[in-house]
Amino acid sequence: MKKILAGLLLSVLAVSANAQHHGWRHGHGGYYGGNGWGWVAPAVIGGAVVYAATRPPVIVQQQPVIVQQQPVDVVYIDGIAYKKQIMVINGQYQEVLVRL
Repeated sequence: MKKILAGLLLSVLAVSANAQHHGWRHGHGGYYGGNGWGWVAPAVIGGAVVYAATRPPVIVQQQPVIVQQQPVDVVYIDGIAYKKQIMVINGQYQEVLVRL
């Protein structure tokens, strides 16, 4: 959408710049006193706008998220079983022991 708007803006600017050109000769029947290449810039701009409007959209497929279980670490302290876990405490990741 941004490309289309940019192309339209460029075409409006090109037309306004062409209108300011002093090639019109009012005393000779109003013909354009150029060399016949006045169609090139609008054709290039129009081609760019059509090209940007007709391109197929880019589709990005996200990779699947794979979650694996961490091995259970059991620690025995004084005969009591604890499981190691990682938790967020005050914004910091810390390893804690949870009693089983």
